[in-house]
Amino acid sequence: MAWQTKSLPQHVTDVQRAFNANLPGADAALARNNMKPTAKVIAGSLFELSRFAAWAADQRFILTCDADQLDRHGAEMKPPVPRKGSAAARGPVTVNATGAITLATGALLLRSDGETFSVDAGIVLAGTGTATVQVTAIEPGANGVSDAGTVLGASSGLTGPATFAVAAAGLGGGADPEQDDAYKARLLFAKAFPDHAGAPGDWLRYTLAIPGVTRAFIEPLGHGRGTVVIYPFFDLTRPNGIPLETERALVESVLRATGPGAGLPVVRIPEAVPVNVAYSGLAPATPEVQQAVAAEVANTFFMNSRVAGISTLHPSMPFLATPASFSRSWLWQAAANATGEQRHVLVTPATDPVLSSGQTAVLGTLSFA
Repeated sequence: MAWQTKSLPQHVTDVQRAFNANLPGADAALARNNMKPTAKVIAGSLFELSRFAAWAADQRFILTCDADQLDRHGAEMKPPVPRKGSAAARGPVTVNATGAITLATGALLLRSDGETFSVDAGIVLAGTGTATVQVTAIEPGANGVSDAGTVLGASSGLTGPATFAVAAAGLGGGADPEQDDAYKARLLFAKAFPDHAGAPGDWLRYTLAIPGVTRAFIEPLGHGRGTVVIYPFFDLTRPNGIPLETERALVESVLRATGPGAGLPVVRIPEAVPVNVAYSGLAPATPEVQQAVAAEVANTFFMNSRVAGISTLHPSMPFLATPASFSRSWLWQAAANATGEQRHVLVTPATDPVLSSGQTAVLGTLSFA
């Protein structure tokens, strides 16, 4: 039977009844009897004690404990599951020199918003030409992530004329400290899927432990015997969670160095397949309802889209890359869930989009007729 904590008035009543039972004629409930305030004082202490006992009972479990107790649970696991800290973005930058230049190690490059990057190893060019240098964000965090082509400017450490732009691989890997809800979900997953010599759940746990990774799909034998293919997502820093090449390489290097089991991890970038969505007859067709539908549709893609693969579907392992399509019924339901929606007709897609191996469905254009 579940333990029910009593309210403060219930404790007061219990103490008054105890006085009356053990001191016949005490009448502890009378307003002008000093037994009444005495009962309130004792009841207050009992109430505080019972609330503390209830709080302590909740701290035993990850699901019910306070946020500041999650790190203790993670430290007690075998192996430990620490909270992910912040990480600095890094990656290649292309240098275009129009004359002889010297770029010092530690030179600072600035993005237009003031984000600063440090050059890992300097270079010297004797004349006009191009080169590639690796840079690291000065401040750890998701703000350092930069797409290919982002223009940077030198603020120190450069002698000579040159321009700078982020290379095709992008600057990736930047991440903020892990939030409580995400950390709790990882701890619960670690309890549900303890270490098992390189099982699919192990590869997911190790992948999710990398800063910036929010979810992933696993495809055992996806690159041949003795291999496991991992499709990571960076939902907090990338559109649709699709990682940059630098982030793909980072995940692969970490897993090859510290991953579970003897399998060879092969990390791939999921191929985004845009799905255009069109509704007609939306009623009422107000901007507020359309915005509500758009929010529900975006959430549906995030919750239901998966990476297709060759693995066999298993009900307890939804993170496997299995043959997949994106059901039209989810889009019907998304619009129906929108606040204020009374009716609608889903026009596009006309059939369920079928995904090939390595593909994932993302929202394309959303329109209302």
